[in-house]
Amino acid sequence: MSSERKVVGETVPWLRLVLVLAAGVLAVSSSAILVRLAKQAPPLSIAFWRVTLASVLLLPLWFSVSRRREVTLLSVDQRWRLLLSGVCLGVHFGAWISSLSYTSVAASVLLVTTNPIWVGLMSPLVVGERLSGGAWLGVGLALLGAGIVALDSEIAGSPNPLLGNGLALLGAVAASGYLLLGRRVRAQLDVWSYASATLAGAWCVLLIMAMVWGVPLWGFGWEVWGLFGAMALLPQMVGHNAMSWSLRYVRADVIAVVLLLEPIGAALLAWLILSEAPSRGVWWGGAVLLGSVAWVSLQARKPSR
Repeated sequence: MSSERKVVGETVPWLRLVLVLAAGVLAVSSSAILVRLAKQAPPLSIAFWRVTLASVLLLPLWFSVSRRREVTLLSVDQRWRLLLSGVCLGVHFGAWISSLSYTSVAASVLLVTTNPIWVGLMSPLVVGERLSGGAWLGVGLALLGAGIVALDSEIAGSPNPLLGNGLALLGAVAASGYLLLGRRVRAQLDVWSYASATLAGAWCVLLIMAMVWGVPLWGFGWEVWGLFGAMALLPQMVGHNAMSWSLRYVRADVIAVVLLLEPIGAALLAWLILSEAPSRGVWWGGAVLLGSVAWVSLQARKPSR
């Protein structure tokens, strides 16, 4: 077998591709652990500063005249979609990071990565695409697995697993809205313009949420600020950009399946760093859930009848 992967006339060494994907999975898997380690700060403060610092890292790219012009050339409908996509991204971060205060890392990350299922269910309404029969079977099994995990109330050390699992599911639904609403707009913008615009929308949402609930945004120790920076750098910049780079050489459905390693990586890191072992419900429901989501992701390539 050749040591290079060739897609659309371009080649990349297999080892390099594997290393980039592994680094991306490890980076996104660290997100929940970093949130748990920053427990001195309220969840909404963590979400706000993760988005704020990630936006600051992208700010120099926004000074490009061509990138600003791309956004101004969007139609009114596309601008609304871009705005709502950013709102959904802010809700996603707020809900998911809050879920980690109430349930286990394994359960939270498993449930928040169910967005392929919600994308499939919402696609007929938002973008007019129908699922194939095989995909519907996978959706049904995935909902069964998600239900087993979400209703598991025996998660050791978790103050309110049902609330936490519900917030994680809300985060998954919001992430699905972010993907679907931004899908048509993304074709008109480069990755940096799109990321900057949606992060700006998420920042506004999280700032409003923090103000409404009276959440403090200052007064944290240096170690907490360091964790905020790590969240912006590792999961946001390294993790997401590694997957974006890999899309140049492998299909999107392959990346979707690779990202299913995130719950496994997060659970292992939680076990090693936080001594947090998954419950039986998370084990069994997670196995059904991950298998079904992988099936749905692969079925997405087949056109519906």
